[in-house]
Amino acid sequence: MRVVVVGAGLAGLFTACELIAQGIDDVVVVDDSPEPGGITRTIVRDGYILEPGAGSFVLPHPDLNPLLDQVGARLVSTRPTSSVRYVYTDDRLVAIPASPGALLAPVIPIAAKVRALLEPLIRSKSPKDESLDSFCRRRFGSSAGEMLASLMAAGVFAGDPRRISVEAAFPTLSKLEDHGSVLLEAMRKRRARTGPRPSAYIPVGGMAGLAASVASFLGDRLRSNFRVDSVHEEDVGWVVLGPEALAADAVVIAADPTQAAAMLDGDLSVLLARAEGAPVVVVGLGGSDDDAQIPDGFGALVHSGDSMIIRGILFESSYAPGRVPEGSWLLKVIAGGATAPGVVDWEKGRLVERLVSEGSRIVGAELDPSFVEVVRHRRGIPQYGIGHMRWLDEIDALVAARPGLALTGWGYRGVGVAQIASDARAVASKLACDAR
Repeated sequence: MRVVVVGAGLAGLFTACELIAQGIDDVVVVDDSPEPGGITRTIVRDGYILEPGAGSFVLPHPDLNPLLDQVGARLVSTRPTSSVRYVYTDDRLVAIPASPGALLAPVIPIAAKVRALLEPLIRSKSPKDESLDSFCRRRFGSSAGEMLASLMAAGVFAGDPRRISVEAAFPTLSKLEDHGSVLLEAMRKRRARTGPRPSAYIPVGGMAGLAASVASFLGDRLRSNFRVDSVHEEDVGWVVLGPEALAADAVVIAADPTQAAAMLDGDLSVLLARAEGAPVVVVGLGGSDDDAQIPDGFGALVHSGDSMIIRGILFESSYAPGRVPEGSWLLKVIAGGATAPGVVDWEKGRLVERLVSEGSRIVGAELDPSFVEVVRHRRGIPQYGIGHMRWLDEIDALVAARPGLALTGWGYRGVGVAQIASDARAVASKLACDAR
């Protein structure tokens, strides 16, 4: 069986590795970029290292760990301070405990805490395709629920909690309610956890280093500078048309749904083109000013009620070793998103001035960066809005009618590195099963 994987971002690279692990050795990965990795590239300049996309992941994970071992990826654990997370709200930076203890954070008024802790008494059930905001307010009360939903939406999707589907975007949270109480079930699962405690890691050489490790493992199976014009089915299989025509028994399109739509035709193309994203801009701000004392910790989420364009800010020099020159600091700022999509098109000077001002307020020190790097993600982070699960069901039905075709990537069933690895395994397993 020959499989062509279209896209050499992490989703495509991971899927190729999983196919090989499943015994399908005749795999070709094509991508129009000269380097693998997609948006998970690593910018190295003047001794600073900036990750415009994901820069770390949590291990152990049942699907990600075997894959990393397979390709021989080298990892470095983040500093212990990476477990410290903050919320910026009402002009103050407040450390928050890990979930579910976050409901006891100082940013939540006492009366709201009392209501949140009464969650086990709430007997209502989630209506079909409920928004994250509605779910959190219903379970934890208006004040605490609004804060929780806002921060969850910002931290993962840079999204609007009123439009995000809790079932699609946070399925684990949604399923906790099936046991009666979200809080009690979360605490039960926490107590029942065995094995190593989950902690954050970064790849040696950054995410580009991870992509390079996978590329080295794949060898000549990876073909760069291969722009795909179309993917279509013929009587004897599939054809991927680009600089040349590649025949295959199966094709995996590991790309943004709107990119996949441009390669395909018919109802499936129309459906995929409906995918939505939240445009974001990622800005690295760094310097060596001794007065800029960056807090110890992973970073801070900004409560949407504070009218900032920053959705989140990561304290790169605090939690990630080796990302700055000696004696320097680095912040990774994520701005825009679903609530301020136009920010992605702001002129650089205006953008940087605003982010330096907001960043100074958040960290409590005047920032005077000498290192500035701006990366605009106009396609943005996929939004799993109300109707996303129904959209997936319709896509799955149309894909099932085209044997040998598969879709994967962060536009479908999870935006995190570990979730991408899980979907890659699921796709590879199905293709391997079909081939037997």
